[in-house]
Formats: sequence, C-alpha cells, structure tokens
Amino acid sequence: MNRKNKPFESSWTLARVLLASAALLVSGAGYADSSSPASDQTDVTLGLGVGFTPRYMGANNYRSVVLPMLSIQRGVLFADSTRGIGLQWKSSTGLSASAAINYDLGRSDKNTSSRYGSNALKGMGAVEGATVADFTLGQELLPWLSVSGEAELRMAGEHRGNRYRLGFEGIAFHSDTDTVALDLDAHAGDGRYNQTYFGVSDEQSRLSPFAAFRADSGIYAYSAALNWLHTFDAHWSTAVSLTATHYTDQARGSSLVANDAEAMGMAALNYTF
Repeated sequence: MNRKNKPFESSWTLARVLLASAALLVSGAGYADSSSPASDQTDVTLGLGVGFTPRYMGANNYRSVVLPMLSIQRGVLFADSTRGIGLQWKSSTGLSASAAINYDLGRSDKNTSSRYGSNALKGMGAVEGATVADFTLGQELLPWLSVSGEAELRMAGEHRGNRYRLGFEGIAFHSDTDTVALDLDAHAGDGRYNQTYFGVSDEQSRLSPFAAFRADSGIYAYSAALNWLHTFDAHWSTAVSLTATHYTDQARGSSLVANDAEAMGMAALNYTF
C-alpha cells in the first residue's frame, strides 16, 4: 500500500460493470420489444460465476469471488441479482432504455468476501451502502455496433454521489452458438462520488497511511471489456468476461490508487428454464 510520501500510481476497476455485463450475456438478454408476442413469456436464468477482482477501486491486491446469479424477465419487467429491479424496452429502430432500483454495497475498511474492502484501508472508515436509481439509454448504430449511456443516481443511504458511463459495444463475432463482443467505456463521477472513492480528507490522512487528496468531478477511468457467450443448447450456456481499466489524471493523484492499469475477469455457467 502506498505511503504518504510515495508517488501515486493509478488503476481502477468496478466489479459491478463486469458482473452486469456477464449477467446480460448470461440471460441471453436483450430488451423486450413491446411489439413482440414473446413479451408475455417469463424467462428465468440461474447461474454460478467465479472471478477475480481488486479488493477495492485502486487496490494493488486481488481477491477471488464466487457469485450466484438470478435473472427473471417478463416483457419489459426484470429482476436481476446485479442490475436490480426495473423496466427495459427496445424499439424496432434500435433505440433502447431501462430504469432500475439497485443497491451499492459501498466499501469496507477490512478484508471482506461480500463487498469491496481491505485491511489496508484502516483509518479511512467504511463507505456505507446506498440505494441507487440506474438509468440507461442506447441506440443501435449498425447491426454490429451500438452506443449507450448510463446514470447511476444516489437515492438514499450513504451520500456517495452519482456516477456516469458512456460507451460503445461492438459485436466482433456471432454464430448460432457463440457471440463475442467488445465494450469500450468512459467512467465519470460527480465531485462527491469521486471524493468518496478516490479522495482522502485531512482527517483520513491523519488516521491512515494515505496522503490527503481532493478529487474533482469528471472522467476518472476508461475501460475495455471482452465478453464471450457460448450456448450449448436451449438451456445451458457459459459466459466469460475480461476487463482492463486505466485511470485518468482525475484519480491518478490519489494515493489510494496503486497501479496505472488493472484487469479483472469472470466466468459463469448458466441454466435458463
């Protein structure tokens, strides 16, 4: 872990981004088209995933995770263990939108298997959980290329601010059994969000080994994710996701961040009823 007088190196990762991508692949997803007769059908997918992720955004040590997954979708309604509970819609012109209520688990100042956290954060205090509203809007530009934006807004709980994402998804390969997609995203936060996860107050600096740092609003990271979905039959499928993330100058000045770039990955086995 960096000391107060050690120059900061950067890295960023967000497991929920990876997990949400995997969950979408897991369910085979798509958004419900309101004109589709299949909108009255209920789809249920169970999955079990394993992966590796940094202990918190900016950590230089990793942990392994085991993640049970559940996705239920009926028409425009969905309930998902990673995306929350909400509505999703897609038009015949490729315009899509969704709105969901979810929960951000925050960050612990101890090693934990259930959420981000590390013993190295002793003195920083815990970031408690927060209820969030998540809104996405996307547009298919070409049959193999789409653009999307996301806003995750804090509603209750920890005053952790809001985060935003803008990105492109391209289908690199598609067949009857396999789909390979590449995601390129920019991640941003308002001043409170960036300060919560990258900033160090004077009091925190006094109690921990980290130098004081004031984080401003703006883009704090760029990421690239490679997602592969393989379908065995109408019920069984596997999903694999690898994500590489690079911090911008917005977060690089913080002694909480230990590497300029980092990677995370996950694989899941899924059954759709």
